[in-house]
Amino acid sequence: MEFLITIDTEGDNQWDHGRELTTENIRFVPRFQALCEKYSIKPTYLVTSEICENPFAKEIFSEYLLTGRAEIGAHLHSWTTPPFNDLDGYRNNDNSHAFAHELPEELLNEKVKILTDQIETSFGRRPQSFRSGRYGFNKNVAKALAENLYLVDSSVTPFVDWSEYQGLPGGSGGPDFVEYSPSPYWYNIGNKPLLELPVTILPTKFPLNTNWELARYYVRNVNNSYFLKALRKLFFNHQPLWLRPNLWMNAELFNDIIRESEKIKLPYLVMMFHSSELMPGGSIYWKDNEAVEKLYALLEGLFIALADRKIHSATLTEAAKSYRQ
Repeated sequence: MEFLITIDTEGDNQWDHGRELTTENIRFVPRFQALCEKYSIKPTYLVTSEICENPFAKEIFSEYLLTGRAEIGAHLHSWTTPPFNDLDGYRNNDNSHAFAHELPEELLNEKVKILTDQIETSFGRRPQSFRSGRYGFNKNVAKALAENLYLVDSSVTPFVDWSEYQGLPGGSGGPDFVEYSPSPYWYNIGNKPLLELPVTILPTKFPLNTNWELARYYVRNVNNSYFLKALRKLFFNHQPLWLRPNLWMNAELFNDIIRESEKIKLPYLVMMFHSSELMPGGSIYWKDNEAVEKLYALLEGLFIALADRKIHSATLTEAAKSYRQ
């Protein structure tokens, strides 16, 4: 099993739709990069269009790439990647953050191509890994990636249903990944296969971890059942569990998800979070210096636990190439 840490590298506080687009959080990336290097971890930074325009980002990420210390992949925010249209949900930095899979196929293809070219121009290497903003993904997105020679996607969040979240006004909403597997799998698109490496999200509490159909039933029905709500409050809080440094995360919960991954022989642990979380006040999660220090303590504790278990690090593209072999 290998550990893949993926950072959605984007503007500040993108949960605040329509706010002025700033990228101050990139100034806080070098401290995180130094922590990764201390434990021989190679992060994958999945960058948006606005990051490609940031001079400091160009400087540090080009260096990380050149020296083999990190990977730079793509992170499509449809609301910040051109081209744009003068319609609700299609404008630059629009209040409505459209899911990529809601876009007309031609527009989606243009945005993927432009973002890919922006990254190659800004950082000196064509990206081969991808995550869609707000996890907006389907086979049309996979097809656009394959046509642009991507090797791997990491947009799928198993056991999670985003369909109640609005994207385009009157659109289909987010994707439903409840039935999806946390294990890697292939999209076979002509002669251009694309590997999916889902974000690691697993049921870790008994009996949800003994039967995934039971876990999926729980996810589907917990908000509509007083009994299941009571079980959530008493036993199943934060289930299924994400491999990400949330405010309520701790070393024991990290150990739970690592043990569960080992038990089911998952080949990759895929962690995600956002670059804006590294900056105090840059996200809805870590609002001040004290909170960010807790984030770093969580990350370092996890890195130590991984080293103790001899779980090594890889980037998304490294993992895709080794999995293909």
